[in-house]
Amino acid sequence: MGTNTKTIEMSQQPLRMLILDAARQLFAQHGYAQVSMRKLATTIGYSPTTIYHHFKDKKELFLCLTEETYRDFLQAINSIITAANSPKDALKKILYTLVDMGLENPNAYRVGFMMESDLINDNNSHFQHNPLGKTMYNRINHCVKECMPKTADDEDILVTAHAVMAAAHGLTSLLITYPSFEWGPIDKLKKQAIDSAVDAII
Repeated sequence: MGTNTKTIEMSQQPLRMLILDAARQLFAQHGYAQVSMRKLATTIGYSPTTIYHHFKDKKELFLCLTEETYRDFLQAINSIITAANSPKDALKKILYTLVDMGLENPNAYRVGFMMESDLINDNNSHFQHNPLGKTMYNRINHCVKECMPKTADDEDILVTAHAVMAAAHGLTSLLITYPSFEWGPIDKLKKQAIDSAVDAII
């Protein structure tokens, strides 16, 4: 019986991945509010009932996608911090990686970091209250803290962390939103934008 259950789970996994891939693309193209489970079902050629076997509602599906993005970025952050020569070196590499991951998978970046939804309010933020997202955010804040003078207070650390993250996120958002614009060499642009932000503040 255990073998049969495992076989069923394995056979369902490709469908779950199909649902996630299609949902990621739909959310990125149309926004959270404009995507319904019925529209998703039509896109992949299955009935809505089939999708409900895997996800209880649109919210759960969306949060699953954000968690995938946060998990990937958090793994990259942890590897960078472990291998870095200094906190400042780690911070720059983390921000470079944020840009790189956004360019490699723009739909995932849109869903994870650029998506407006009715899940974002004072009590239920899919970013700040997501364990992976919160850990990711705290890792970056701690890295900034390690770069700053010991006399820096919590407010200075918070504002500095948000400033350097804004530099990387702003650049990534622009590159994703306007991919055909003549930006010049991306590596040079990325280095100048991020290094300038980090070096000027820390």
